[in-house]
Amino acid sequence: MPCVAVGNGTVLLPMELCRVAPRQRLIRLDETQTSEIIKIAAQRPGDRLAAIDHAVNRQAAFPDDPTARAFGLSISSRTVEVGARVLPNPMLAYGSPGRYDPKGGGSWNLRDVRFLNGSSLPSWAVVCFANQRFAAEDLEAARGQHGPTFMAEFVDMLNKCGVATPREFPPVVYPDRNATVYSAVAEAKAKAQAAFGAPASLVLVVLPDTGAALYREVKQASDSMLGLPTQCIVSRKAGIGCPARGRPQYCANVAMKVNAKLGGCNTRLGDVERLPVLGARRPFMILGADVTHPRPGEGGPSIAAVVGSMDATATRYAARVTMQRGGQEIVAELKAMVKSLLLEFYGATRGMRPESLLFYRDGVSESQFQEVYYKEYSALLEACAEMGDAGAEYRPPITFVIVQKRHHTRFFPKSTDQSNRDRSGNVLPGTVVDNDIAHPHDFSFYLNSHSGIQGTSKPAHYSVLVDENKFGADGMQLLTYHLCYLFCRCTRSISVCPPAQYAHLAAFRGRLMLRGEGGSDTASSASGGGGTVEFMSINPRLQKAMFYV
Repeated sequence: MPCVAVGNGTVLLPMELCRVAPRQRLIRLDETQTSEIIKIAAQRPGDRLAAIDHAVNRQAAFPDDPTARAFGLSISSRTVEVGARVLPNPMLAYGSPGRYDPKGGGSWNLRDVRFLNGSSLPSWAVVCFANQRFAAEDLEAARGQHGPTFMAEFVDMLNKCGVATPREFPPVVYPDRNATVYSAVAEAKAKAQAAFGAPASLVLVVLPDTGAALYREVKQASDSMLGLPTQCIVSRKAGIGCPARGRPQYCANVAMKVNAKLGGCNTRLGDVERLPVLGARRPFMILGADVTHPRPGEGGPSIAAVVGSMDATATRYAARVTMQRGGQEIVAELKAMVKSLLLEFYGATRGMRPESLLFYRDGVSESQFQEVYYKEYSALLEACAEMGDAGAEYRPPITFVIVQKRHHTRFFPKSTDQSNRDRSGNVLPGTVVDNDIAHPHDFSFYLNSHSGIQGTSKPAHYSVLVDENKFGADGMQLLTYHLCYLFCRCTRSISVCPPAQYAHLAAFRGRLMLRGEGGSDTASSASGGGGTVEFMSINPRLQKAMFYV
């Protein structure tokens, strides 16, 4: 008889005896539902402030609350005015132009711009899971019924940005319905070798939609089994087989990801002399760490990721990803992961070791600060100690920073101040607050490093637990803000510094490497939830690559 598995799958109930309780919370939303809820939640700053004032003064009515009066509490009905500063934006350096000023708006574009270090794409191929009938023209021809095709515009954008490609278009694989994703990507790899006489550097994968299942299979095949970078695009967004809208910008964004995955550098900071670490002209490493957990009720393991910069521009980050006990926030294998990144750095810089470390830790609540300090800071010390030479201790100074985005603090520019707001009505990128609402004793600050697109911007909260590099408040804030301009996936300053964001992306890529029983030979397994979960390890050939972007 068919039964329903409840709990962690250990209890089976006859289906005819079960009743679905009404008004249950829906945890998983589809693409349309997610888009609609974002529209509802994304209130403009003025509307958000008005809603908060209404909730406090009309709905909560604290002055009339008997419990508040009984405890002698007096809650102001007005928002708090705090002092703030707007940090200057950095100058950027591209291949052309050499100096580029993104201005103070926090966004720019790639028009007439070449990457600082363009990569080479000597051999590549395409796998198309979209309908061949509609997609073939855009992927195989130079011109179609409505003008240049996607492939023509994409290759042109790659070349304009400095990514070298062959003159011929890449071969295209249209998998049969019964073909596995692995076999399709492997076939594309073989066709690239045959067409260009060189091993495939990348496979472009055309997806019919944003469905997670097919994307997961693609990344498992490429990142674990084949060790070959893949770049996924969605046919509708790329204008493949349908009318193209905003294709040049889309191609530019994909070109940035491709260049990063192939080892290129899109841009770097121009004026670094006034910045700590970057301006010292000595080897350093900036690290980021994050842990992603299973959804409530799902069970299963957590995934930890650590990234580390591999160059003097803090733009190339290698990643290490591991599986650990579900719900555990402390990075269990931090010492081994950092040691591996230090060895990678040693090889990439031809025998140099970082003389200072800057560690950004994402996703930690205030209640966990002490535990993270004792365990993860100690793990960093142990990793460095094991990297020392015989009779010579290796002990670089460490700055340990926790990054938080899950808070309810919002900044609104004063209604009378029109100069310190962006076009969306939010505070300007670079707005920093380190007094009044910051911690009275500890080293912390709020930084709004991005421009608002829709809704009310949420600043990031940075808490500096250790500052052995003696950056100080001004140096720490300026360095963190300027790093936000180096995110390789877009021409915008982002809301969280890139090391933390890269660790976040690597951890979520690691979650795609989880699958049930019957995993690959290289998979490690752990018992989580109702059965065995296998972690498909990242292929060693991708250890140096930014495969996760």
